[in-house]
Amino acid sequence: MKKGQFTLIVILALFAGFMGGIVSSQFLGNRTVFAREDLPAKEVVVANEFRLVSDDGRILATLGGHPGKEPFLPIEPALRFFDRQGDMRMLVGMIPVNQPYAGFFDENGKTTWEAK
Repeated sequence: MKKGQFTLIVILALFAGFMGGIVSSQFLGNRTVFAREDLPAKEVVVANEFRLVSDDGRILATLGGHPGKEPFLPIEPALRFFDRQGDMRMLVGMIPVNQPYAGFFDENGKTTWEAK
């Protein structure tokens, strides 16, 4: 196969795929798709911590164990939310005596509200 023929085939394949996408979106674009809830989980994810980050890499929230940053009781497991400066502003988790904990913090890390 010559280089020109190969290039023509690639261009035609890209064009056909592009046109197929446009046509299918016209016929199938308004259909609602739902995830099936009856499917069993097939994989397990094991981690010490999960992080939700912004597009620029800033940590927005974490789900994990005690990172040693709280000035009070170790909270484990915990869901932590952070502000734009990276300071923890909200914490929900379990304290060591198996009690739930929720707290809100100001920009200096002082507790503004908590429930145990």
